[in-house]
Amino acid sequence: MICERCKSEHDGNFGTGRFCSKSCANSRGPRTKEFKKKVSKKLKGNIPWNKDKIIVQDEERTCLTCNNVFKVKQTSKKVYCKGKCNPNWGGYREGSGRAKTGYYKGIYCGSTYELVWAIYQIDHNSSFKRFEGVIEDNNIKYIPDFIVDNTIIEIKGYEDEANVDTKTKLAESKGYSVIVLRKEDLEKEFDWVKKNYSFKNVFELYDDYKPKYKHTCNCCGKNFTRDFKSKADIVFCSRKCAGKYRAIIKYGAMV
Repeated sequence: MICERCKSEHDGNFGTGRFCSKSCANSRGPRTKEFKKKVSKKLKGNIPWNKDKIIVQDEERTCLTCNNVFKVKQTSKKVYCKGKCNPNWGGYREGSGRAKTGYYKGIYCGSTYELVWAIYQIDHNSSFKRFEGVIEDNNIKYIPDFIVDNTIIEIKGYEDEANVDTKTKLAESKGYSVIVLRKEDLEKEFDWVKKNYSFKNVFELYDDYKPKYKHTCNCCGKNFTRDFKSKADIVFCSRKCAGKYRAIIKYGAMV
């Protein structure tokens, strides 16, 4: 047989036999006049996706902080070229960001790192509180996490090191001492919480924790809750129930 793409002879064992190999079958190759006419005829009469739609144009703006020129859509409210130029960027805003937030014994925690640190301090009778107020100067706004005496305890996940350093220097210029803790600095706190508390996910320790989704086990009929919505039509409350259910399906009897 002759391959339709490379015109070489082949045994016809690949696919439908039209091509000699996968590479030839997947290759677009040159578009013939006949092919182009066929596509053109098919597309005639189709309504363009942007017909009667208003296309928002780009415009140039000057950053209010660094005076850099940047492009945005005319309908955008953006007035800073990047987050760091925004004086309100960063800091503690309740419920902001992607971290699991909540209250533990009435103390707000902006992440599970903060939660673990706070639990350790409370269990060891350490005196601390949430920082109240804002430290700001020269278009830099810093809202610390916690404070112990005159020392700020800042607990960070993935924030840029340079940005953290800028805020640290600002706080130190105002007379504060600053201790920055990342995950690798919280090993004893994590070990303490894992050893002394029972949970599947650490955010379950928040005061107001409550699973979001209710399910009914298809094996025992028991109602149970989870933090995520199951994508499956058949759900189980435990591995034991899952095994029993599959045994019934396979053997027709409970094991």
